[in-house]
Parts: sequence; C-alpha cells; structure tokens
Amino acid sequence: MDEQRVYVTRTGIPGLILVERPTLADERGFFREVERRASDVNAVLGSPVPHVQWNHARSVRGVLRGIHIARWTKCIYVVRGEVQAVIVDLRPESSTFGRYESLRLGESRRAMAVVPPGCGNSYLVLSDVADYIYSVDQEWTPGGEIGVAWDDPDLAIHWQLAGPPILSERDRQLPRVREVFPDRLPPSEGI
Repeated sequence: MDEQRVYVTRTGIPGLILVERPTLADERGFFREVERRASDVNAVLGSPVPHVQWNHARSVRGVLRGIHIARWTKCIYVVRGEVQAVIVDLRPESSTFGRYESLRLGESRRAMAVVPPGCGNSYLVLSDVADYIYSVDQEWTPGGEIGVAWDDPDLAIHWQLAGPPILSERDRQLPRVREVFPDRLPPSEGI
C-alpha cells in the first residue's frame, strides 16, 4: 500500500466499505489514523456515521462470534491479532440478501470496515489473541439484535477453521436464516 494514499473500497454488499489509511512505521513502532470520518466514511456513504458507543472484545484463537444482526451501523477495527470477519447481507429488502463478504482484518491488513444496519456481523479469531474494537451509531438496548447460525447451510460460509469453533451458549442456539426470514429464501429441497 502506498504510504500516502487512502484506499476506500466498496464491496459486493451495498453500504459495506473498507477504509485503509497509511501506516507510518519506524524503529519505535508505528502510527496510523484509523478513520477520518468526514473524508473517508461520510464522503463514500453520503451521510454521517456518529460514534455513540465504543466496544472492545478480546478473544482467543478459535473463538467465533456471531452472526449478529443489529439496527445500527458498526465501524470495526482489529487492533491486535488476526480475524476472519464475515459480513452477511440480511436486509430483507436487499438485492444481495444472503450474500457474504469474508475479510481478513488485523495486523496483516489494518483496515476499518463500515457495516451497514441489518447486515450480520461475525468473526473468527485466527491468531493466539485478537482485540476487536467497534463503534456503533446507537447505544445498545435489549432486543436490538438478532442472530443467525454461523454454520447455516443456506449461507455456505467458508470459515478458515482449524477445528471446531469456540462459541458462546447464545451463538450455539441461533436459528437458521430460513427461520428468521421465512419469505426470503426459496423452499429447500425435499419440502
């Protein structure tokens, strides 16, 4: 990556963008701006994304979190370690409903991802430890999120698993897409 150039990449999911800013490194370490809201995010999306709440999750290798669907915009950044971030378009009205993007984020690719409301957010930790931070444009409230199963065959996500994932009890119980959005997928074979 050019040390002076900012890269803003649109993905195959409308509203999901990646922002990569220069990293200035020397013998002391490095410095980088994660985001310039006005010139990076707002310029591409056409509207401001206010940061109302910041969150920080630390996880160990093999932890898989998600797929969580929220009504807020998320700006995600991996401070330490490596993750496979998977974003799934689960907006019922979207022409790309059910499509996912798999992104490797972390020390090898210091990019910030902007995840639009209604898209499922999930990640798998690939390093010994990962620190995953994200801001949202609304405060968390009970009932503000739903989720779908990480291993849903209708999504057919190719996870970079080295063995069974480490899941929360909540994530083990998440329903399949067909249960949450029964009118969005064609009937499955045999029904």
